Amino acid sequence: MKAMFANMTRADFGGSSERVRAAARRRRVYALFDEIQLAIHDGDRLKVDYLMAELAEATAQESQVPVPRDQ
Repeated sequence: MKAMFANMTRADFGGSSERVRAAARRRRVYALFDEIQLAIHDGDRLKVDYLMAELAEATAQESQVPVPRDQ
């Protein structure tokens, strides 16, 4: 039994967790999109701006692109 695990690394055990994280990111993006639609319908421009920034950050995390922030 020990020989079976001799050449394995931590990466060999983490395959499904990446899929779980990706699914969570997708759910967050869809939830933000729904909230944006509701804020647009309600005419809440401040909330739309805030949610659009959150959406930009969430989608940038998915593609590993840095989001420039106002300082």
